[in-house]
Amino acid sequence: MFQAIFFGFLYGFILCFTFGPAFFRLIQTSIDTGFKRGVLIALGVTIADSILMFFAVFGTSLLPNLEHFDDVISVVGASLLFILGFNSLFKEQSQLVYPTSKFGSFLYYFTSGLFLNLLNPSNYVAVFATSAYLVAKGLTLNERIGFFLFSLIATMIAESLIAFYAQKMKRLLTKKVLKRINQVAGLIFIGSGLMILWKQFMN
Repeated sequence: MFQAIFFGFLYGFILCFTFGPAFFRLIQTSIDTGFKRGVLIALGVTIADSILMFFAVFGTSLLPNLEHFDDVISVVGASLLFILGFNSLFKEQSQLVYPTSKFGSFLYYFTSGLFLNLLNPSNYVAVFATSAYLVAKGLTLNERIGFFLFSLIATMIAESLIAFYAQKMKRLLTKKVLKRINQVAGLIFIGSGLMILWKQFMN
């Protein structure tokens, strides 16, 4: 069990630095609006991971058996990335007009992290492939639960640290640099959306 916990924690920590769209959204939000809102993105990402890991451990029979389900997920995920991408590319200021109420703010940032992760088909492949590997290696159900549970803890810790240090960097950044960061993030979002569609429909 200790090995499963240790490697699960390591897996979750490393997974945060794969430089996907959620990673850049986390950095962008933390720089633009601060640490607390970056943590809400991280929380959304972690909850999305927990949902995928639940189905990976307890079986896909609980997932809805819908025709073209993966196609719909790909299109919706890519659309979300395109919206974020073009918004980041063409906004004039370094700040967006964000929800002002506490609940509205929580919902906006939390769901942003949640759906960026949940609507990325690559995450399904990574989590289910990892689960299959653990089964092949003979890990018990409890060991697999321990592995994924501690990977979620590591994910939340690592992404909170990313948000914290990204927010600290803001003091060193000029408006011009902030604009360039948003533009780079925008291109990454758009590129990720195109990659999702390419993998789903062209391969």
